[in-house]
Amino acid sequence: MVRYILPCLLALVLAGCDADSASYMINGNRDHSLSLLRDKPWPWSDWELSMVVTRQPECMRRHRLKDAPDDAGFKLEVYQSLEGGYILRQGKRWYVTETGKCQLQVFKEPPREPGTLIGSFDDKGGGLKFKAAINKSTP
Repeated sequence: MVRYILPCLLALVLAGCDADSASYMINGNRDHSLSLLRDKPWPWSDWELSMVVTRQPECMRRHRLKDAPDDAGFKLEVYQSLEGGYILRQGKRWYVTETGKCQLQVFKEPPREPGTLIGSFDDKGGGLKFKAAINKSTP
């Protein structure tokens, strides 16, 4: 009897575990990208987030972001700054990243002008996806 109960309990515990990812390919180039990785190790845990900044062959680095609660409506916005870097907004948290050396840094205060919104990572409709911002200047 115990032999049958243990696998069933293990299956229930692991059923809530999940992982997914999505990428923004800069200028359509897979060697130059920002990739968001999400991992949920336990059914009761928050999402563990990482941003992989890539500009191959020069660099590729994985940076840990603040965990996100496991609720509907996850969103991480991506802006292109005037200086050429990328500003990331996750709720009240702001990050800056650049692909020259694949670095990422946390803003202590929100930026006054984050730049042009180029899109966002979200999980609407199931699964993590990058959705490009709608360009209002396009007819």
